[in-house]
Amino acid sequence: MSELTSLKVPVHVRDRLAIAAKARGLTVRALLDELSRHAADEALMAQAAAEMAWLRDSDPQEWTRYLDDGRVWEQGTVERLDT
Repeated sequence: MSELTSLKVPVHVRDRLAIAAKARGLTVRALLDELSRHAADEALMAQAAAEMAWLRDSDPQEWTRYLDDGRVWEQGTVERLDT
């Protein structure tokens, strides 16, 4: 069994969550799980973007190597459609 906790939110927030969950055919618990996963993914993507911007700005030569490595990897993973 999973561990549960309570979360105190203003009534208007609870009501909005209930409306959004119902519109999606979800429980509020499932909606909160979905929203929290989305928020966590968004935070990781923002962190990755910031780190890539830092690399690009602080070490252009390493940034070029990073892009080149990505291109090599991409070429190795793309299946030809004309075979």
